[in-house]
Amino acid sequence: MTGNNCLLGQIATFRESLGFSYDEIVRRIPYQNLLVMQMDKLQVKSGDEPEVKMMTGREMLGRKRSGG
Repeated sequence: MTGNNCLLGQIATFRESLGFSYDEIVRRIPYQNLLVMQMDKLQVKSGDEPEVKMMTGREMLGRKRSGG
């Protein structure tokens, strides 16, 4: 998926995915809240997508250090 390279693209995505009006996005709802709502929105997972593996912070740090 590509896009969202500028603020107008993000506004269009928020309108489409969250169903808010332009006025709500630009004037009423804080940007940080819009980002959290979009990230936390339920999404349908198809069968061919890889499973998301939960990791602890320590595991993530170990991956970063090893380059993997």
